[in-house]
Amino acid sequence: MNSLVDQAVVGRIERSLERSRVYSLLAIGLGFPDFESHAGFSDGRLILEMQRAIEVCMPDLADYYCEQIAPRLKLTCSFEDFEALFLTAFEINTPVPSAALNEGVHVQQSNRPALILELKGFYRNFGLTMDARGNELEDTLTAELEFMHFLSAKQAQAELDGLPPNAYQRAQRDFLERHLVAWLPLVRAEVNAKVSTQFFVAMTDLAEKFVEADLQEILREINS
Repeated sequence: MNSLVDQAVVGRIERSLERSRVYSLLAIGLGFPDFESHAGFSDGRLILEMQRAIEVCMPDLADYYCEQIAPRLKLTCSFEDFEALFLTAFEINTPVPSAALNEGVHVQQSNRPALILELKGFYRNFGLTMDARGNELEDTLTAELEFMHFLSAKQAQAELDGLPPNAYQRAQRDFLERHLVAWLPLVRAEVNAKVSTQFFVAMTDLAEKFVEADLQEILREINS
């Protein structure tokens, strides 16, 4: 019986680590481009890494990823062109209106300061703050994805240390329900309407589907 319990824990740790990697890769793909990420999506390394992680932590999503998402993630443009495509898609509103990657633009527009305070509270509870050298607010999509990357990794570490993972599971459930699952469908719809670069369309599509599936998995873990 102990060996069965141990195997269950090992499987949960592996899934948490791979969930963490998916969140990290989503944040990389939807964050401001850098040379490393551009290289990884150009040579296919990060595309394959995402596939392997999804196969472990979200196997029901693996076929969709391979057939519908992965082909659109392969970059064939230069870094400079990719950077320009990101700016057009999400920042400069030229030559067409850009899509917004901030939660407060899509929900709670009338009380965005309260949203920012809530997010700061989430992050501060786990010893995290936004990098003061950056110019990003707490409600950016990359910040929220990186927070889930952090929580998933902390859940795995707790179980490796023989500690109960409950606090991290509940935090992930609450954060997904209150934030990412609530507003990513709005981002995906806006990206579909305004953005022509298929890399970003595919990334937001994957992000929406992954957070929804991840919430269901976390609820199943909590209730099991």
